[in-house]
Amino acid sequence: MRSRQLLQAITMLCLTLFCPKVKSQAAFNKELPKEFTDHFHQEINDSIPSLGSFIVSQNDKLIYEHYSHGASKETIFSIKSVTKSIVSVLAGIAQDKNILPNLNTPVLKILPEYNVSRSSFKNISNIEGKVAHDSIRNTLTLRNLLTMQGGFDWIENSKISTAMSFSGDPVKFVLDLPFEEYPGTVFNYNSGETHLFGAALAKIVKTNLKQFAAENLFKPLKINVPRWDTDSMNRNIAGSEMFLKPEDMLKFGLMILNNGKLGGRQIVSSKWIQESTAEHVKLDSWDVMPGANGYGYYWWRRKTNGHQAFVATGYGGQLICIIPDLKMVIVATCFLNDKNRGRSEIKRLHYFIDKMTKEDIYKH
Repeated sequence: MRSRQLLQAITMLCLTLFCPKVKSQAAFNKELPKEFTDHFHQEINDSIPSLGSFIVSQNDKLIYEHYSHGASKETIFSIKSVTKSIVSVLAGIAQDKNILPNLNTPVLKILPEYNVSRSSFKNISNIEGKVAHDSIRNTLTLRNLLTMQGGFDWIENSKISTAMSFSGDPVKFVLDLPFEEYPGTVFNYNSGETHLFGAALAKIVKTNLKQFAAENLFKPLKINVPRWDTDSMNRNIAGSEMFLKPEDMLKFGLMILNNGKLGGRQIVSSKWIQESTAEHVKLDSWDVMPGANGYGYYWWRRKTNGHQAFVATGYGGQLICIIPDLKMVIVATCFLNDKNRGRSEIKRLHYFIDKMTKEDIYKH
């Protein structure tokens, strides 16, 4: 008798815990209603005149694929800072190969050629401040760079970021910047830090980032990368300037959704996927990221209609949004033309992501 009561109690507990989730997944397994897609087409085209593509995959099946304003499957887009999330995966592959040092390793241990102390100079101005800067710089770690907590005095998309891109050695340019905060204490989005991390990663893997990515990520995923720009030192720009087709961005997103695996092959360990998309920085608001809830290793985090999402985001409206509990990946790209409104396109795209993840649209 007691065994039967125990079995009934366990059954009720399982129903309570799992039925809502099963019901939610079932709701999202239906196809999108034509009335919804027709209205969605019109609204997104009118709202984002620079839009190139908007693709939704669920349960490894395309449920929505839309190309706008002259784009097609073959159109190649500059994915801007989506590149950062790809570099995060490259770091994970290096860790899986046991060649990535502990993330608490100071970056100047990996790039000692940039560790030139100014304490030996006697007549330079503000010698005390520069020596203090050198001391702080020696504490800067790989983890600080991966989480945008380098502490440098930096404003993204400003004259200083332009100056970095024009400099003879952008890595030296970043390392010579003054510190506004101690490394590891404050989040400040900084593409210069990603470029510094990329230089260190290239040194670790003993080849350029494009070659390492081609062999270990793009070839296994059957992704073609027609272009990944370099800096004046011929280093691939780790924070931006990779070019991809939307369908290849989708392959990358599906690999993240499947915990590092695609087509039966483990590309990067599930451990790294979990670690890199976890909340390493508390971030509960960001101007173009509604529902923000943290930052990982070059991955944004947000909630969409209560569902946790991990987002690779690029300037002007380039993104890959992974929503694990819906088994969904959303890819969007925008043309970087005179109709593009810059960072604000990202916020507009999240409005449409939120429309796509509402349960009630699937209940017709």
